[in-house]
Amino acid sequence: MLFRRLRYFAAVVECGTFTEAAKRCKVSQSAVSQQVAALESSLGVILLEREGRGFRLTPAGEHLYKNGTLLLQQADKLCAETVRLAD
Repeated sequence: MLFRRLRYFAAVVECGTFTEAAKRCKVSQSAVSQQVAALESSLGVILLEREGRGFRLTPAGEHLYKNGTLLLQQADKLCAETVRLAD
């Protein structure tokens, strides 16, 4: 669950909008919004300051994005290496 929420959060940051992030993730915009809100709730911090149709990262959001994307890259690499070793 945490990885999915991190992926959605990273997609929002990288795409610049929840709508584009939803397209990238192949889910509804409301699903992305709900998962980002759930991530904020579980951490007890605000990651994105919503501004009309846009947003800006909070310092906590910047930290999570920077380190979360590294974690996601490592997880993807681990999975790929595991599959390769099994072949």
